[in-house]
Amino acid sequence: MTERRRAFRGAAVGALTGALAVAAHATADGGEPDSTSLTLVALVSVGLGLLASTVGTRRDGRMPVAGWLAAGQVIAHLVLVLATGHAHPVGARMLAAHAAAVAVGAVLIAAVERLAAVAGSVLRSVRFVPRVPAPAAGPPLPGHLSAVVPVPLLSALSRRGPPSA
Repeated sequence: MTERRRAFRGAAVGALTGALAVAAHATADGGEPDSTSLTLVALVSVGLGLLASTVGTRRDGRMPVAGWLAAGQVIAHLVLVLATGHAHPVGARMLAAHAAAVAVGAVLIAAVERLAAVAGSVLRSVRFVPRVPAPAAGPPLPGHLSAVVPVPLLSALSRRGPPSA
């Protein structure tokens, strides 16, 4: 797996962990989080995304992503419960919401990874070859330079004048 794909996978796992954990928690009557809870979930998501981009990402597909998302859902759920201060029993509805978040996230990330791989292979197959005109035959014209002469600090010269009044 390339470095870009690992970085994408980590970013996607991090973003979906936070978004889907908050959505699943609120959907299953876990309550809406306050700003402190959201900040802690964001920190967990960033940390999990960084881990997912560096550790255990040699395999493609939904299974490694599902593992990272499942771990993220468990950690984010604990953060949301501890940050809001109300402990509630984990019921079937809460488990189903977090499990659905894992499944949807894994399918989405795997589909986007596959789509990016296909789009990348198509773009790599199209090659741009610039057409450079052939040099003119004959002797160089008098007064013209036959070689490129570098001008030092040309980019540092400014043609901007004072502002108009």
